Amino acid sequence: MTNQQLVWEEETKQLLSPVCRQCPEPHFQPRAGELPRIGCCAYEPVFTLYEIYRMVKEGAAEFFLNSIYRHPKNTVYDYEIIAGAYLHPLFYKKLPGEDISPFQRYEEWKGQAGTAYKAVDERLAYAMCQFFVDGKGCGLDPRFKTSICRSFICESVEQRLSGEERKKLAEWQRSIREEAEPFHRKHKAILQEKGMSLPENVHGIIEYFMYL
Repeated sequence: MTNQQLVWEEETKQLLSPVCRQCPEPHFQPRAGELPRIGCCAYEPVFTLYEIYRMVKEGAAEFFLNSIYRHPKNTVYDYEIIAGAYLHPLFYKKLPGEDISPFQRYEEWKGQAGTAYKAVDERLAYAMCQFFVDGKGCGLDPRFKTSICRSFICESVEQRLSGEERKKLAEWQRSIREEAEPFHRKHKAILQEKGMSLPENVHGIIEYFMYL
């Protein structure tokens, strides 16, 4: 189903919008002319057990190991992997009229409860997802995109939708969550029971998913 603002791809269960090519969301606007206009692709995707399972079942275990699990920018936790963003060099430089660099400001804010959220925004303003491709958007196979990347629609796009379109949007987003989140919770509990984690038993987890 499509309209001028929103596209739903049934096969890959993802939401897209042509509006994203010229992101209108104020929160995602570049702070300097040298920064690329990438919208929400500044965020760092979090791959859960569901996305890892999809890669394994689609015959892309080597892609998972080489491009996600072993990527030097990525952080591997017990049952999820955060894909680290590329940071623009301006993050480490003082801008005209500023006393400190964005990096220094980030360091000041991140350790304080009252400003931790500001620290995240400060860093993301200079970040770019490692899967972003200039002129295209996300370069990751849509079968392997995280549930958040497949479902996120910013407020600026949502405000352009009719009431009926917003209802459909909520249904589609719910269908994505209901596919990914219960799977992650269920298999996290099973793997915990087996004493298996991604840092310690990645090949065992791949084999486990192969036989599901």
